[in-house]
Amino acid sequence: MNAPFLRHEWFCAWWKAFGENKKMAVLIVRTETGRWVAVAPLMEETGVRAGLPCRILTSMSNDHSCRFDFLLSNDPQDPPGEAIEAIVDAVARRSPKVALLELQDILADSPTALALQEAAARRGQKVGMRPTLQTPYIPVEGKWSVYFESVSGHLKRNLRRRRRQLEEQGKVSIQQWTGDALSEGDRLMDRLQEGFEIEAMAWKGSAGTAIRENKIWVEFYRQLAQTAAERGWLRLYFLRLDDRPIAFYYTLLYDRKLYYLKLGYDPTYARYSPGILLHQEILESLFREKVVELDFLGPMMEWKREWAKGERAHVWFYLFQKGIRPRLIQWIKFGLLPYVRHLRQTAESRWKRASKIFSAQSSPEKSSGQGRGA
Repeated sequence: MNAPFLRHEWFCAWWKAFGENKKMAVLIVRTETGRWVAVAPLMEETGVRAGLPCRILTSMSNDHSCRFDFLLSNDPQDPPGEAIEAIVDAVARRSPKVALLELQDILADSPTALALQEAAARRGQKVGMRPTLQTPYIPVEGKWSVYFESVSGHLKRNLRRRRRQLEEQGKVSIQQWTGDALSEGDRLMDRLQEGFEIEAMAWKGSAGTAIRENKIWVEFYRQLAQTAAERGWLRLYFLRLDDRPIAFYYTLLYDRKLYYLKLGYDPTYARYSPGILLHQEILESLFREKVVELDFLGPMMEWKREWAKGERAHVWFYLFQKGIRPRLIQWIKFGLLPYVRHLRQTAESRWKRASKIFSAQSSPEKSSGQGRGA
């Protein structure tokens, strides 16, 4: 998979922001001639899984990473199975021993995930997968008019009405900032600060999840923006009403695909759906530019569903080593806990049905003279 969050520039910015007190454990598979065929960007940590303390090899990623994977050679001479087998073997031989390999938000159908399952089966090791994100995307192909005709009539009518109502409030304009336009002086930091303020205005600010609320997050997205601007990947979009920014998208254009990293809007103008109006303008421009895909990233949301033409399933992937502790963690995590949850859900469902039956039987009859007090 070729994506910006699997580039060394991404991992450098990520490690600088989030790597404190962590131990890097990057595994590299090379041929006899020294040519690399796979890289596993991992970290080693001591933690608790299923209530048991253990040593873990985990992906160099977190909730800001969007998607994780191993870096695999795209040369037909380098089948991924052999490289993954070498990584699995290196993990098994690692000293001190680790209990499991844990990967966050890897695509469920990734060649890495499939090869890990095959390698584990050959070695008699257990694996586990827990579903996480269902990330929507839009293939950008053909003409904008044809695509736009395919979205619901209700959405199209709402967009026209909201755009018209917003234009009645003042002049509406779209700004697109790229690396070239942001290269002078402190212009990039100024635009980012403006965008971060918008992102914090709605629910993210009150929930404490806005970039602005955490210095480490601010540093990560600033460093990433600086590098992306230098590489020509960065695109910052603003929707403005007169001179006031009311919606903001922090995106990366990489390998002819646009990725939505962060977005926000001013809730003062929520009735006009400024974020969705800005998305419409961005998407239409991608059809003109012959970009091949828009990846929403993050979880499925109702507003994304109205536009999306596909979705990608992500999982937490676990490869358990041999031994009593790893097997016990695997049994608790993927055997005992799901069983307990099933029992609880079954009990809750039966209680709700019993409550409805009891409520119906104990309610007074509506016919005259036959109810309570007759």
